[in-house]
Amino acid sequence: MHSSVFISGLAFSTYLSWRLALVAFPTLLLLIIPGMIYGKYLMYLSKKSYKEYGKANTIVEQALSSIKTVYSFTAERRIVDRYSAILERTSRLGIKQGIAKGLAVGSTGLSFAIWGFLAWYGSHLVMYKGESGGRIYAAGISFVLSGLYVS
Repeated sequence: MHSSVFISGLAFSTYLSWRLALVAFPTLLLLIIPGMIYGKYLMYLSKKSYKEYGKANTIVEQALSSIKTVYSFTAERRIVDRYSAILERTSRLGIKQGIAKGLAVGSTGLSFAIWGFLAWYGSHLVMYKGESGGRIYAAGISFVLSGLYVS
């Protein structure tokens, strides 16, 4: 689904203004790469977080099963310490996920810079090459949105 929307958006912008699309194609990497990096990194962090929560769940199961048995205070303290250590690792992973999301959201600000560049070049095309302003606008929007949709 993603690639068909991406390709149709690029085809639509090329149909509307091939000159604008030709100038815009190099900026496509700025739209796609941050989203791909974010997706890969988020998957990596999610897998690590899942493993850490699995460890924490094992410790909770041990603690709950030991309620029936009489344990000394040191055994209970040891279980609580292990559980706290694992939750500390998962909270660090959560902070990393938050930073990655923040960087991904911040990198979409590049779309505004690209749109500004396309608007500037589009105005040049309207003034000196006789292109229609509406077609330039539609081509620029479809180009930027198709690039954002992929990421």
